[in-house]
Amino acid sequence: MLHDGSLDLRNMTRETEEWLGKIGIESVQEFTKLGAKKAYLQILEAGHEPDEELRCRLIGAEQDIDWHIIAERDKHQAKSRFADVDEP
Repeated sequence: MLHDGSLDLRNMTRETEEWLGKIGIESVQEFTKLGAKKAYLQILEAGHEPDEELRCRLIGAEQDIDWHIIAERDKHQAKSRFADVDEP
């Protein structure tokens, strides 16, 4: 399913929304229930390569802050939060 920005989550690009759609996330409530880490894991399982920007976008969406803040302020924390997911 293609998305048109209607997911209404902060930090979402068309591509990010498409990946969320591929894993069945169609609403803010579904994303909130699943959480950033589980969403990221499912996106990887669906075929997306590990991606630091995607991690930051999802954490930012979960916390309702701009993903650039996560990337600058919490890059190490974001990376360590997802370390077990990115490991082969």
